[in-house]
Amino acid sequence: MKPVAAVPLAVLLAITGCRSEFFSESGTMASVGNYRNTWQWHPQGCTRDPFEGLPIGKSKSILTLLWENPGLRDSSLANPGSAPDAPLRLEFLPDPGAPDQVIASLHTIDRAGIPLNKAVCSTLRLRTREHPALHPAGRPTLSGELHLDCRANDSHLTAHIEFSRCEY
Repeated sequence: MKPVAAVPLAVLLAITGCRSEFFSESGTMASVGNYRNTWQWHPQGCTRDPFEGLPIGKSKSILTLLWENPGLRDSSLANPGSAPDAPLRLEFLPDPGAPDQVIASLHTIDRAGIPLNKAVCSTLRLRTREHPALHPAGRPTLSGELHLDCRANDSHLTAHIEFSRCEY
């Protein structure tokens, strides 16, 4: 039996429905901190499928923005000890204390589940709009805008990202 090779996120997204010809974005998320926590990345994809282990339709997830691990493309970053603490995904949920607000959880190469909420963010605003499916058997798409200014993970995190055509 042949071993299975690791599949880059961009290929995985193309196979699973967040295809680059549909998803589009402008803007970046940036972190300023010590060496490990300094980065600036454009999201490469998105999903509306749950990451918290619940079946589709049962998740409280609003949106998850996805980034590719830079070590998959740059061999000089292949060692996690030398890679920056780059983002892998940013999950958004409704804030249980304020239904018109959101909370987020940032998952980086080194840390999973960094909470982004009112306690650490001066700005955490996600505005979304749902649109009809792009093709007959497709799912609705989501577009929106993210503004973020937080101090977490020993960093100052900022983002202004506009996105469109995020499918489930």
